[in-house]
Amino acid sequence: MLIQMSSSNTLIQTMVPDELRGRVMSVYSIMFMGMAPFGALIAGAMAHRIGSPLTVALGGTVCICGSLVFRSKWSAMRGVARQLIVAQGMRSGEPAEEMTGQVDALSKRQAGQQGLGTGN
Repeated sequence: MLIQMSSSNTLIQTMVPDELRGRVMSVYSIMFMGMAPFGALIAGAMAHRIGSPLTVALGGTVCICGSLVFRSKWSAMRGVARQLIVAQGMRSGEPAEEMTGQVDALSKRQAGQQGLGTGN
């Protein structure tokens, strides 16, 4: 579950445009945390009707079916995800242009403080 949470957060941070990130994170939070009580209510009602072991077995079956559907659609989603990441300017893990400029300026400043100079 921890891997799923961190992976989802990473994908949201890299694929969603800056101006929409807050809205997308709020919807994600509502769906992820806000729907758990409803799922618990449904599972409790099912356990009362058909018993706990069968309810857990059905929940596991639904999870396995969901993962199989996700896997079947993964290749199509991968191309779309790559397009979104490229559109954000984050190809293959390279930092965005504004970040490289800050890093270059910091490197030059540190080199100058150490007396190494940059040759300019």
